[in-house]
Order: sequence, then C-alpha cells, then structure tokens
Amino acid sequence: MGVITISRQFGCAANEIAAKVAEALGYEVVDKELLAHVAAEAQASEEEVAKYDEACLSPIERFLRTLVKFATPEEALTWSPGPLKETPFWLPTREQWQREGGKVLDHEECLKFTQVALKKLAQKGRVVIIGRGGMMVLKDFPGALHVRLFAPLDWRVKRLSQLENIPPEKAKQKIIAEDKRRAEYLRHFYGVDWNDPSLYHMVLNVAALGIDLTAQIIVSAAKELQSRVLGSDGVQEGGAEL
Repeated sequence: MGVITISRQFGCAANEIAAKVAEALGYEVVDKELLAHVAAEAQASEEEVAKYDEACLSPIERFLRTLVKFATPEEALTWSPGPLKETPFWLPTREQWQREGGKVLDHEECLKFTQVALKKLAQKGRVVIIGRGGMMVLKDFPGALHVRLFAPLDWRVKRLSQLENIPPEKAKQKIIAEDKRRAEYLRHFYGVDWNDPSLYHMVLNVAALGIDLTAQIIVSAAKELQSRVLGSDGVQEGGAEL
C-alpha cells in the first residue's frame, strides 16, 4: 500500500520534502488537495471546507454554535451579548439554516469527513499526506509511516522571510500563529500534544539534516517498513514496526 503522514512545524519545507519523497517512491502528495476529497465526501464546495481546514472553534465560536443548536442564528445572536453581533465569527445564514433543515457543515462535521477521506486515501495507498492529524487518524493503519518535521525558529524565520520577501518579524509572527493553530487543532480534536515524539516513527530536524537528506531518510525508512510489512508473496504481515 504505502502511506506516509507528515506532521510539520510551519516553515519546515514540508511540501518540498514531500514532493521529493513522492517522486522517489512514485507516490501522490496530498496537502491542499485534500480539500477536494473532503468536499466530495461532504457534498459541499471546497470553499466551504476550507473554512475548517486544520482549524477548530474558538471559545466564543463554541458559545455561539451552542446557542445555534437551539435556535436560528439570528435568534442566537439576539440572546448573545451585544458586541458578539458584530464579530467576524462564522454562523450559517438564515437561508442556509432553513435549506439544510438546521444542519450545516461545521468544524465537527468537517472533521468526520476529513477522517473518512484520509482513510480512503490510505486504503488506496501510495500517498504522502501532509497534516490534518494524519498520524492520529491512521495511527493503527498497517504499514503507515508517521513522520514529524521540525526546525529551530530562527531557521524557519530566515527561510520564510526569504521565500515570501517579508520582514523577519512578520515571518516570525506568521510562523508562531500557524504553529499555534495547528497545535490547537490536534489538542482540541485528538487530545494530543503534536510535539509528543511517541506519536511518530521519526522526528527529523530539517535544519540540521537539510531538505535533500531529510527526504532521503524518509524514503529509506518507507522502503524498509514496507519490506517488513509485506511478506515475500506480497501478503501483508501484521505487527511490523519501524
């Protein structure tokens, strides 16, 4: 089959590394492409799914959504403190609410469809999945290799600043915000610390190893793991670990 999940700190060149790994193994890379798979499962637009991509509810959003369970969005805001009526937090429109009979895509529903899409991709095999809690959704999937990429903050700041031609301070702020968002997603929906090394087979320092060597290590590990999982007759064997 062949499945690799990559968890990454922001600015670690995960997409570049994944592309090199996929090219070497003949795999497909799935990152933003997952939106199309989730949208198909949810029968929603990619734009709708994108609202919830690797994101979770803030405390205020959770409060508003709880109110919405018992009334239309308009009525929920009537019950809410005045300032909340002007917040940018998303709530379904009255038309959406009425059209869907009170059931609209939200964070929890999107999570379910994301998990279904990830499992279908894993069943298909020959895929490198970036983010989306792949190491949790597929933690018991036979032969899946779970990789964590990290690098010191100053290395990531320098790299992002150069790539996007933005001041280092702005790059730093963007990295910290993205890391926080991704970490919160894993904590909120899976109850884990994404920095916990026990969630992965490999934890690789991209700054120390370099992009090319990091990719080579992942490729070698994936090949070795597959050779352990597959018997000589091509029948999958259980219990193999890297």
